[in-house]
Amino acid sequence: MNSKIDVLLIYPYFHREPVWRKLWLFPPLGLGYLASTLRNKGVNVKILDGTFMLKEELIKQAIELAPKVAGIYCMVTMRDDAIMIAKTLRKSPIKPFLVAGGPFPTSSPSVFREDFDAVVTGEGELTMLELVKQYLDGGDFPGIKGVFIRGETAGKREYIKELDLIPHPARDLYENRKYMQYWHKKFGYTCAPLITSRGCPYTCDYCARPVFGNHYRERGIRDIVEEIKEVLELGYKRIWFSDDVFTLNKKRIIGLCNEIKDQGLVFEWDCLCRVDNVDLPMFKKMREAGCRRVFFGVESGNDHILKIMGKNFTVEDARSALWSAKEAGIEVGTFFMIGYPGETEKTILNTLRFSSNLPSDYLSYSLPYPLPGTPLFNRLADNLTRDEWKMAGHNLLMFRCNFSQFKLRFAIYKGLLQHKFRKYGFINTARVFEFVTDEIFRKMH
Repeated sequence: MNSKIDVLLIYPYFHREPVWRKLWLFPPLGLGYLASTLRNKGVNVKILDGTFMLKEELIKQAIELAPKVAGIYCMVTMRDDAIMIAKTLRKSPIKPFLVAGGPFPTSSPSVFREDFDAVVTGEGELTMLELVKQYLDGGDFPGIKGVFIRGETAGKREYIKELDLIPHPARDLYENRKYMQYWHKKFGYTCAPLITSRGCPYTCDYCARPVFGNHYRERGIRDIVEEIKEVLELGYKRIWFSDDVFTLNKKRIIGLCNEIKDQGLVFEWDCLCRVDNVDLPMFKKMREAGCRRVFFGVESGNDHILKIMGKNFTVEDARSALWSAKEAGIEVGTFFMIGYPGETEKTILNTLRFSSNLPSDYLSYSLPYPLPGTPLFNRLADNLTRDEWKMAGHNLLMFRCNFSQFKLRFAIYKGLLQHKFRKYGFINTARVFEFVTDEIFRKMH
C-alpha cells in the first residue's frame, strides 16, 4: 500500500458527553503547530480529529490514508483511546511508525513504550520535525533531544526562545465547519482558540505543566494580530486566548488591546486570568478591545487552603479582582475545588459561602484530581483509591480523605443552588437555603 501521506496527526478525543452539556470544544492547537512546522519543511501532513467521529470511523480513515508516520496526541483522559488506536494501527496492513506526544507522554513516557515506536516529550515542533525527517530519510534516531525511544532518551530539548519563528497553526487542516456548527448551536456564536504565550511561572500544587513548564515566553504583538486576522478570515466571531495566564504582563496586554483597536479589528474574546495581576484600568482597556469574559481559577474561599494549594493570593485579592472586572463591563467565570487535601467542613463551607456570593456569570466546582507529575499527585500516590487513568475526567474522588463522595457532591450542588438564588435576586431564599444545608452538610458522613 503506497502512502501519499507522510505524517498523520491524530487527536483521540471523542465527544461522549450527554447532549445537554455545553462543552467548550476546540480544535487541537498543538497538532496545528506540529502540522504547520512539518508542512513548512516539505512534509505531507494531515490532522485527523476524533471530536465529531466514532472511534471506528477514525481508525478506518487512518488506515485508508496509510501514513508513513502516525503521531497520536494524548492527555491523561485519552490514554486508553490513544493506546487502542496505536495497537490497531500496528496490526493493520499499513503499520505506520507510531509516535506518542502531548502532556501525558511527556510526564510518563514509559507508559507508551510498549505500544509506540517513539515518544516526543515537551514542546514538539522541532523534536517531531527532526524525528520525522530522520525516519523518512531512513536514518536512525539516537541523539534526538526530546525523544524517548526504546526506553532511552538523549535528554530534554531546550524550550523554543523565539515563539514568533514558529509558523501559525495549520488551521486549514482543522474541522472548522463542524466546530462552527457546534458552537453556533450550543452558544449562538463561533469561537476558536489562539495562544499568545507559553509557560506559567506560578507553582500551583495541583497544576501539571509538562509541555511548556514554568518557562514563560511571549509572542510579539504584531505576530499575534496577524494570527487574529487569520482566525477572523475563516469566519470565527470570537477568540479564546488559551494562555495559562493571559494577563501576566500588563504592558503587553495593553499594547495588544491598543493594536487591536488601531487595526479596526472587531471581535469578542475570552481569556484566563489570575486575580493578583489584574486591575480596573487594564480591564477597561480589555473591554474596549472586545473582551467579553474572563475566567479566574480562584479554587478556594479560605486563605489557609489557598496557601496549601500554592496560589499565593488571598480571598480578598479574588473578591477585588472579580468586582473590578464587573465594573469594567466584563463577564466573570470562576472555578473552585471542593475537598482538597487539608480541607475541613469549615473550609468547605467557607468556599461555598464565598463563591456563591461572588458576582460570577459562570461558576464551576470540581473535585481535586491528582495529575501525574504534580506535587499533589506525589503527596497522594499512596492514597489513590481508583485506577487514576481510566477514571480521569469523570470527576470522581480518587483518593482517601475525610469526606465521602456523596458529601462532596452535596456540597457542589449546594454551592451552585446558593449562587443561582442570589444571581436571580432570591436573597432571602438563598440565606434560608444556606443555613439549612449548612446543618445538613455538617451532619453528613
